Parts: sequence; structure tokens; C-alpha cells
Amino acid sequence: MKVIQLWDKAIRIYHWSQLLLLVALWFSAEQGYLVVHQVLAYTLAALLLSRLVWGFVGSETARFAHFLQSPAQLLRKWNKAKHGIGHRGLSAYMSLSLMLLLVLQFISGLMTTDDVMTEGPLYSAVSSDWSSFASWFHHNNFNLLLVLIAVHVVAALFHGLKKDGVLGAMLHGKLESEAEQPAVKSTFWYLLLVLVFAGIFALWQGMALYQQW
Repeated sequence: MKVIQLWDKAIRIYHWSQLLLLVALWFSAEQGYLVVHQVLAYTLAALLLSRLVWGFVGSETARFAHFLQSPAQLLRKWNKAKHGIGHRGLSAYMSLSLMLLLVLQFISGLMTTDDVMTEGPLYSAVSSDWSSFASWFHHNNFNLLLVLIAVHVVAALFHGLKKDGVLGAMLHGKLESEAEQPAVKSTFWYLLLVLVFAGIFALWQGMALYQQW
């Protein structure tokens, strides 16, 4: 057994930032701080889009090709799926599901309005029926996200009780394993992606948000 770097800093930055931002997004929506809500949404979107890109060009354990398996592969190689390093088996599907639902949550939010003073930037580009559906989806999809997050937390606590090191690895990135050290890329590139996407959102909607402030 040796200590390997399982998760790079980029994955850990995204994971914990996502958690904190989701809490802040819920609170800002509940309190009616809709401009703050939009700023937080663009921040999470920049982190999320960067994570999706990182899934193709990032560290080995961050890549979708490393951990995603077809249902048939999952059934054929269940033991390998359970005991491999990184996201494996059902946890891989959970991670991808959360990311895809967050993408849909962001897109639907762009089409909604509070019927008072705040409109998403795509609200005027879609029909009233589409906007109504987006509002319905935005609300109910968040409830679905909460359910999946609860399942994710329970699974993390289960790993904590097993003391297999998986829970701690999401904090410090390291894990005792017989596996070889996976390739790790510099976090600089992930943070650069975040800045690029954040800059795009700022150019697109920065002035509109400033005027609503």
C-alpha cells in the first residue's frame, strides 16, 4: 500500500465550491435577492463548465473516460467497478447526473422571470409557454437536486463509517492504495478555464446585472 494523489485540487475546488454555492443560491432565492442569485448562478456555471471541460483534458481520475462505464460494462465488471480508484460504478453515474442537472438548472434559469423586475437574459427570446415550463422545471429540478445530494451525502457518510479513505480523499486528495499514481495536471489550467468562462458571462450580462443592482 502506498499513498497516491487521487483527486487533484481542481476537482476538490469544484466539489466544495458547488456545495457552498448551492446553499447560497437557495438562500438568495428564498430571500428574494435575485441579482445576487444571478451572480452566484454565473459563478457556479463558470465552475461547472470548466469541470466539464476538465472531464476531457484534466487529470486522469477527473476524466469521464476514466470512470464512466456503460450499464453493460457495469454489470460485467461489478467487482472491478467497485474496487477501482476514483468514481466507479453508481458513483460515476451520480456525479454525471448532478452535473447534467446543474446545466439544465442554469439554462432554465436563463428563461425565467420573477414577474416584477428581474428577467433571465433568454426570457424575451422564448415563448410564454416555454418560460412557464422553464420556471416549473427550475423549481422542481432543484428539488430533484436536493434528493440526489442527500443520497450523495449518505453514501459519503457510509464510506466514512467504512474508513476506506474515500471521504477524506475529497478533503486532502490523497488515498492509500495499491494502484499506480494516476496522472495529475496543474490546477492552474482549471482556474484559467474558470476565469475565461467567468469573463464571458461578465461581458454578456455584467452591465445588465450592474444596472439591476
